[in-house]
Amino acid sequence: MHRTPRSRRWSKADATGAGSVIRVVMPWTHRTADIEGRPAQILVDDQFRDSAPVRELPRLAWFGVYCQRAPGVGFWDPEETDSLDALERDLIRLCEQFGQGWAVYVLRIATSGIREYYVYMGGGVDFTQVVPGLLAQHPDYRIDYEESTDPSWSRYTSCLPA
Repeated sequence: MHRTPRSRRWSKADATGAGSVIRVVMPWTHRTADIEGRPAQILVDDQFRDSAPVRELPRLAWFGVYCQRAPGVGFWDPEETDSLDALERDLIRLCEQFGQGWAVYVLRIATSGIREYYVYMGGGVDFTQVVPGLLAQHPDYRIDYEESTDPSWSRYTSCLPA
């Protein structure tokens, strides 16, 4: 396990109620583990370790992005990395846009052939336009979306290293 600095925008609405957006560089914990008997690469934002759950963000959005190429022995084909990374940047941008200061991207899990993204959001957030926006920019990808209520942030805390 190692910590990887990643730059991303995030909302500080949960901390201040202001809804302003700032750019921060934070360490993400990166590790591999087995999830349901399958090898997985887990990247988790440690920033919320001591404050989860954030009561203002009780809903969880899940985005599944399926690789176009067979991953071989890895989680995705290295030839597809740039495309997947571009799609991830667009996903984060659209979640920021439609989250209107009330959404945080906290977790990415990659297993063979799929990258899963987890975003906690407030009650008034509507992400129904995120997938159509992504498909307009990345029409060759299969992208699934589900939403659930997770006020205890159990998905996030289950992925934190011990």
